[in-house]
Amino acid sequence: MKENTYRTSSGTIHYWSSITTPNAITLAFLPGLTADHRLFERQMEYFDGKYNIFVWDAPAHASS
Repeated sequence: MKENTYRTSSGTIHYWSSITTPNAITLAFLPGLTADHRLFERQMEYFDGKYNIFVWDAPAHASS
């Protein structure tokens, strides 16, 4: 998983992604209120290398 950032006028959003192949299915993990990307650590570990993965920290949560 590679950590990336996306800058907006309201702040910086942190997200993690693992792109296996451009044509692979992409799984998006979106943690809910009061949670962050760590909620899906085991799922990210399990699916890494099998699917493209995207997970973020919503604004005002954890790294974002």
